[in-house]
Amino acid sequence: MRLLRDDSFDSGNARVGTRFWIYPQPPFIPGYEQPDRVWLSIQRDEIGEGPSDLSMYVADPLYEKQPYGFANLPPFVGTKRAPVRPGPDRHFDNIDPTSRPFLAVHAYACVRFVLDIWQSYLGRPVRWFFDQTFPRLEIVPFVDWDNAQAGYGFLELGCSDVDGILRPYALNFDTIAHEVGHLIMLSETGVPAATSPGGDFFSYSEAFSDCVSLISLLHFDSAIDRLLRRTRGNLLLYNELNRFAETSPETQIRLATNFRTMSAVTREVHDRALPFIGAIFDTIVALYHRDLVAKGCADKRLLDVDLRDLAWDEFDTFRQATEQAFSARPLSFKQALVGARDAVATALAASLKTLDPSTLRLDQAASAVIAAADGPAAELLAENFAWREIIGSR
Repeated sequence: MRLLRDDSFDSGNARVGTRFWIYPQPPFIPGYEQPDRVWLSIQRDEIGEGPSDLSMYVADPLYEKQPYGFANLPPFVGTKRAPVRPGPDRHFDNIDPTSRPFLAVHAYACVRFVLDIWQSYLGRPVRWFFDQTFPRLEIVPFVDWDNAQAGYGFLELGCSDVDGILRPYALNFDTIAHEVGHLIMLSETGVPAATSPGGDFFSYSEAFSDCVSLISLLHFDSAIDRLLRRTRGNLLLYNELNRFAETSPETQIRLATNFRTMSAVTREVHDRALPFIGAIFDTIVALYHRDLVAKGCADKRLLDVDLRDLAWDEFDTFRQATEQAFSARPLSFKQALVGARDAVATALAASLKTLDPSTLRLDQAASAVIAAADGPAAELLAENFAWREIIGSR
């Protein structure tokens, strides 16, 4: 998937792809008040009004709509708002980000962005698990409901109400990416006919979807740049990389930076997902550090210590050394993070087709990811999954 900055063009007169505005994080998060203008790889003549294309379309109800359920599935047949049309140049960056039509455009752009990323990691197009019934995904950008959900042929987005301020999930990239993660997983593993007692299908679905959100955020150059500047290259600090489904700057749901092990979690699916998410995040950070050490940008002792056991004065020593190196060589840090991102994401994507959704357990999923990884990524994944008690020590 190709994402271009606003000032990036190909060498000829023709521009590649289609322009949209996307908020990498919700606009109420400090530093993200303005959206990024991005180029999505899909061509202008492949997108219709709505927006819509061959794999998805927006259906925006004019009046209040009940959320979809088992007895109520797409397509939406009620009265709809007029489909959003592109500008005269057939791009969609002419839509005012403060307008109501922008919800439809932003939701579509986020879904397309995430889908393109993960199709790139998979090496093939995603064929929706519901395509025998619905050939295209229906995106409902606004439902008066404090939730977001993806299901059989649909993705619909409600809104949160914080102190009387409505915050549409259609503007929340993390939430949309998470829901698309569910759709990608089901499309790759298949839908379980039944889940075995003691199985972890639903916990793994939550873990995988949070990983999709985490990794997809790292495909925005602006988000990586802002992240590294804010942390001065130290990804162990609390930051936007490890926050999901934001509802306010102070309230977050599910943290990737956590110290949970399987012996410390409950059977609640989100809680049980935390060690897996943590192991993935730990591996991205460990690969990032390993590359920085190889490039002479970090202390070699980083590879010999367990960062979870560092005393504050030791941690501060590493932090100061990292800050100095980042000031001198910021591009090396960005390259290290992108490399770590891609190594872990490629293994996650490749593992999906090997999983049996009906009997899936977290240890099986972890072993599949390790088997799909190469070199240092496989070694570090095994180490982190073992520390989280998802697999046995190797």
